[in-house]
Amino acid sequence: MLKGRSLMRLFELQAEGYGYREIARRTGHSRNTVRRYLRDGAGTSGKATRPRRGSKLDPYKAEIDRLVADGLTSAPAIVERIAELGYTGKVTIVRDYVRTIRHTAPPKPVPIRRYETPPGHQLQVDWGIFSYVDARGEERRIPGLVATLGYSRRTFVTFAPSADSYGFIGALLEAFCHFGGLTNVVLTDHMKTVVLGGDAASGYEYHPQLLDLARYLGISISLCRVRRPETKGKVERSIRYAKEHFWPARRFRDLADLNEQAHRWSLERDHRLHPSLGATPMEVFDRAEREALRPLPPRAELDAFVRRPRRVSLDGFVSFGGVSYGVPIAYVTRTVWVLPRGRTLEITDETGRVIATHSLGFKTRTVVYLPQQYQGIPRAELAGALRGPRARQLVDTTVEVRSLDAYEALSHA
Repeated sequence: MLKGRSLMRLFELQAEGYGYREIARRTGHSRNTVRRYLRDGAGTSGKATRPRRGSKLDPYKAEIDRLVADGLTSAPAIVERIAELGYTGKVTIVRDYVRTIRHTAPPKPVPIRRYETPPGHQLQVDWGIFSYVDARGEERRIPGLVATLGYSRRTFVTFAPSADSYGFIGALLEAFCHFGGLTNVVLTDHMKTVVLGGDAASGYEYHPQLLDLARYLGISISLCRVRRPETKGKVERSIRYAKEHFWPARRFRDLADLNEQAHRWSLERDHRLHPSLGATPMEVFDRAEREALRPLPPRAELDAFVRRPRRVSLDGFVSFGGVSYGVPIAYVTRTVWVLPRGRTLEITDETGRVIATHSLGFKTRTVVYLPQQYQGIPRAELAGALRGPRARQLVDTTVEVRSLDAYEALSHA
């Protein structure tokens, strides 16, 4: 049995024009051996290979490839299509072949139109979900809002305790403050914190909190096409870039620390060369977009849109971001408002007066007490208020009834 270099030598001599006799003389093999390998195509087993028998499916594989590339992966449906071309085989071999190409077939590209906006016109925003391991070693996720200016491509990344309506509005206002002004349009997708229902034909029902903010700021909310993230491609690329360049191996202590790092990274990114612009986003922003942004209202007015109502529990706590924060016990069962400000959480009453301030916690299921939280309540009353339902033992006032003879006997004793 010939293999490796010995077999290659036969083919080299044949390519040089030598016949079987001369090749046999030069290599020391018999003429029959040389003939078997060079003429009959024998393999390493020394036996001639049997030509592969064709499949009924071979003439139709090109058509099947085209159908799968177009998204048709159902074997019975494919059989119906190729039967019109003359296929008479079974569905089994079609299904087996589709399995081999379905995961390798590239998706059919959908042409998109490049869309540019003038300076200060559009801000594209969307949530990205980022996974991390907390201090307890548990897997957790945190939402991060990414905002990208359509003209200059300046990008801002900030994280929120939750992706609810308050979290979205708060992060959106943080983005406007970071850029130093307002755009005319905010482009986003059909998230529940933006739109509650409806469609393009009948009109959309926007979230009332966001609608109030949009009217106050004089901005319009624009929705991208359903299942077409390319409509807001600038922010989609920014989310992917943040997940690939900012997030891996990131270390942070709490939410405030994470946001400080994210905001600093956003500024650093804006000073890097952008291939599509031929300049840095900050250079383009300073040259054309900064002056095109509309001025922001005072921050105190914006805070009214992100204050969250909370009901104080019987033991004097409100919940925010999975952490319980203490308030004066006099406010139990009353509604107060919480407002995150950087590293602190500000709690106010219905008049806007600050009643408590805490360092913003990040570890869920923790309790943060307020100094002198229970001041002004007698200890016994406080213990009763915090203890909840309980039973009470009664004093036995039953008087035993005895015969007078018993007392007579005692008097003579």
